[in-house]
Amino acid sequence: MARRATTTKRKKVAPKKSNRQKTASKKKSGGIGRLMLGGAFVAGTLSAMIAVGSMLELDRASDEFGRASDQRAPDYALAEPEQKPMLRKDYQLPDTPPPPMQGRTGYLIDENGRTTANQGQGGQNLSDFVGTPQSKPKGDILPGDSGNDGPAITVGPSDKDAPWRKFAALAPDAGSKPVIAIVIDDAGLDQPRTAKTVELPGPITISYLPYARDLQPQVNAARKAGHEVMLHMPMEPSSATVDPGPHALLATYDRQKIVNEMNWMLDRFDGYVGVNNHMGSKFTSDPERMRIVMEVMKSRGLLFLDSRTSAASVGYSTASKFGVPAITRDVFIDDADDAAKIADMLARTERVAAKQGYAIAIGHPRDLTISALRKWIPEIEARGFVLVPVSDILRRSSRSVTG
Repeated sequence: MARRATTTKRKKVAPKKSNRQKTASKKKSGGIGRLMLGGAFVAGTLSAMIAVGSMLELDRASDEFGRASDQRAPDYALAEPEQKPMLRKDYQLPDTPPPPMQGRTGYLIDENGRTTANQGQGGQNLSDFVGTPQSKPKGDILPGDSGNDGPAITVGPSDKDAPWRKFAALAPDAGSKPVIAIVIDDAGLDQPRTAKTVELPGPITISYLPYARDLQPQVNAARKAGHEVMLHMPMEPSSATVDPGPHALLATYDRQKIVNEMNWMLDRFDGYVGVNNHMGSKFTSDPERMRIVMEVMKSRGLLFLDSRTSAASVGYSTASKFGVPAITRDVFIDDADDAAKIADMLARTERVAAKQGYAIAIGHPRDLTISALRKWIPEIEARGFVLVPVSDILRRSSRSVTG
């Protein structure tokens, strides 16, 4: 039987894909788009102009602030920050007592310049040597103003052998150039850093704490290097959390206790020109206690540098009343142990010196400070400044003191 023919099923052919790709329709940028683009450009330009203007205004304001700062007293509130105690209680004081006073710096001198033996631990009757303080001259300045504006200091031939002259470091001839004195406080305790301070180009002034060990060899090395030496006398600060160290002068002490402690400190080493206060924001603000200090300073023929740790300090004004050669510091170099701030303070020191003819800047034997001074000291000579010891600035700034 014949089979019935069947038709073969045809496979559906997939439609051919067109090789022509559809092009996306382009959006025409109309007027609104162009307007928005132009507005953004104008806004950006205005913002840039405002930013530049603001920077210029800030720069101008900063410049005016800097000039104003140089024309007013430093911010003494930063001079003695509230911080952890600066010293430990284990001071490791020397076991041996200080050597006899005969022939040493600060050996009591009378009004005629003659040395006089010390009697007893309390010292002599200071009224034998110190007259009644001079009355305050008319138009006297506030304590802490520049020393050259202070009351006249009467210095005659009788004090030509006083320690502040006898042990003064040699000063270069500065002519009419502005001079700068760098004072390094707190010397002696950290002997390695103190030794690095002595290696700095000089002359600088190094102020030694009286309770450090091996003071005389350290002082001898400093003087041999051409530096000037002072005694950094601890006095009571305002903050009870800050330790000024042993034998510090406290505002609660009576006259005899102050004299006893001063005699102990002043007899610790030899060869210094005078004293500046270590801390002391509380003690130096006490007129009665500072009168006792200046009686001792006058009797020993020493100068006094007011470190100005307080705006209320009467150190300079009291010294002037007693005829004690005195001056005040102008700048603290390293209130903050920060390289950038130290550089700013050294630049400020130059501005002060350029303005008033001299500047006294106080620093400490710290790594950043020593490193900054090592670089800065040689540079200031090229900028027209001369480095001198404190005693040279005292002679220059005190109208009645002749060097």
